[in-house]
Amino acid sequence: MANEILFAFFNAAAFGMAIFLVAAGLTLIFGLLRLLNMAQGGFFMIGAYTAYSVMGRDVQSLGMFLLAALAGGVVVAVLGLVTDRLVLRRLRHVDPHYVLIATFALMMVCTGVTKLVWGVDFFSVNPPPGLDQPLNPFGLFFSAYQIFVIGAGLVIYVLLEIAIHRMWFGKLMQALAADPWMSGVLGLNVSFGVALSVMASFMLAGLAGGLLLPNQSLSTGLGDSYLMYAFFAVIIGGLGNIRGAFIGSLVLGLVQSLNTVLLPQVPGLAVYVVLAIFLLCRPSGLFPAVGSQDAGHHEAGSGGSLHRPQVPRRVWQALGTALVLLLATLPWWVGAGPLYVVGTVLIQVVFALSWNILFGYTGLVSFGHAGFFAIGAYLTALALRHVAGVPFLLVMGGAALLGAAAAWLVGVLALRRMSGVFLAVLTVALAEALRLVIGFSAFLGREDGITDIPRPVLDLLLLRVDLGSSNAYYLFLLATCVLITGALWWLLHSRFGRTLQTIRQDPERAAFMGTPVASYRLAAFVISGAVAAVAGCLYAPWSRIVTVEEVHWLASAQPMLNTLLGGVSSFWGPVVGAGLFAAIAYATRTLVGLSELIVGCGLLAIILLAPNGAVGLWRSLEARLWGERARTPAPPEPHSQAAPRAAGQPLRAGGTP
Repeated sequence: MANEILFAFFNAAAFGMAIFLVAAGLTLIFGLLRLLNMAQGGFFMIGAYTAYSVMGRDVQSLGMFLLAALAGGVVVAVLGLVTDRLVLRRLRHVDPHYVLIATFALMMVCTGVTKLVWGVDFFSVNPPPGLDQPLNPFGLFFSAYQIFVIGAGLVIYVLLEIAIHRMWFGKLMQALAADPWMSGVLGLNVSFGVALSVMASFMLAGLAGGLLLPNQSLSTGLGDSYLMYAFFAVIIGGLGNIRGAFIGSLVLGLVQSLNTVLLPQVPGLAVYVVLAIFLLCRPSGLFPAVGSQDAGHHEAGSGGSLHRPQVPRRVWQALGTALVLLLATLPWWVGAGPLYVVGTVLIQVVFALSWNILFGYTGLVSFGHAGFFAIGAYLTALALRHVAGVPFLLVMGGAALLGAAAAWLVGVLALRRMSGVFLAVLTVALAEALRLVIGFSAFLGREDGITDIPRPVLDLLLLRVDLGSSNAYYLFLLATCVLITGALWWLLHSRFGRTLQTIRQDPERAAFMGTPVASYRLAAFVISGAVAAVAGCLYAPWSRIVTVEEVHWLASAQPMLNTLLGGVSSFWGPVVGAGLFAAIAYATRTLVGLSELIVGCGLLAIILLAPNGAVGLWRSLEARLWGERARTPAPPEPHSQAAPRAAGQPLRAGGTP
């Protein structure tokens, strides 16, 4: 028993130090720039691939291994400097939610570049000589490489502690982080100091990629798992605190190790459960840094004032009706492939609209919205597979109620305690916990999911409509999406929607005026979860397969991308964004690596150049056009209609004032 406990603590230390190697750079850049860099996992991956290119599969010596890891760190440091010049410096005074999404776009760019340069094959690297043999102290077998990882984590932690808290360079960085303007007044070179700190942060990411390369297979998804755990460690330890990130990493390692021993049926679940409990009890972390509370509770900034359309509403209504009629004719003149894509876009429209209820109208952000989508999808799949003749409208109602109940439970526990980044992390943790439960559940199909989902028969009392064919279900899908979109438009343009916008603009003033802010936020969260579950319900019979990929945290990024691409300042932004995103993805579907690269660069361009999205860009062009027409001077009025001359006003030539 003692040997098992000792071995569990050893595994906890090894796993925790691996997390800390990635979390160190993440917390360093937040401590200086207050930026939560979700692209850290992507640059970690580039560092690993760079080290692989230097050392190859079989490393000749420990020195070569360290040199290759250092080369990965240097390459990523240079990329970090370029990224800071082009992107990060433009995000330092932007809403934190946009920063998260912009750095997520950077991660997509990193993935696309990696696929273009190194391909999509899997690679494996053996530990260097001296670290490839187990050690046998006290009769126990320990991996020499894991001992090396523990030592590397401790060395980097000690060096960072000394550099930040004991050396002049660290004191300088702390001054720049506390007040860059005053630091500049005192004669410090702020831009140079920031550039060095950013390079140090990125270098840590690249160095970690090289050092951890023998830990698992090298693939284009390498950075995802490490990023999530590093993100969690930073949240637990306290944003921007190196000591907190170190302790948070050890806590996660210990929880993971105990999970493996005590609950081997669902490995990894305990990490998300502990994180959720920790966020609910102490969202600011063990060692909250100065400014971390602001980052966590910062509400989404204004998405723009209400727009008065310059083009008459009748024109837009006519165009919308024509578009719906055109979509209704698709089954008769397009193939099955394009029809499936259009049907999926309709579902993504509903999903994106549900997310925009939170972000665009209420100022809340959810990074785990795919969890509600999966609840509706799996409920529908189970009902259609195992309950013969079940009314599909009843299934849709059940999905909406179950999604609303799950959202209510999360909202009651979380919304009064946290918002901003902490709420986003909590939602993604809960969604990932749901993904693990589904992945290890035989009843839900494990990793294979639920397949061969039958399409329903719609029972309308006096009429039964068979939706078994793709054309019939597509028409039902189109009609349902139009009805849901219309209902949401009415709701969000009613008094309820206007109140949500007031809360988004200034929650403190809204509360001072007597608005029950917490109740409205909870109501918006419940409605958003219900609509997302209905979108999942519509998706299950359309795709006829539901897997755990529908719950992955990357799936939660889809409604965010659609909404930002279209524009959060408009109800129709998610609709436009879903169409544009689908068109880009469909056009680049055969281009390995280019799809992620194009989408990531496009999303970055929107955040940096047109943060209000495609709809916002159209509105600005429309307003500029109509503004120029309004500034066109009107013809002079006849003399008989001229205004009377004011007393003392001189006469112009010809006797007119």
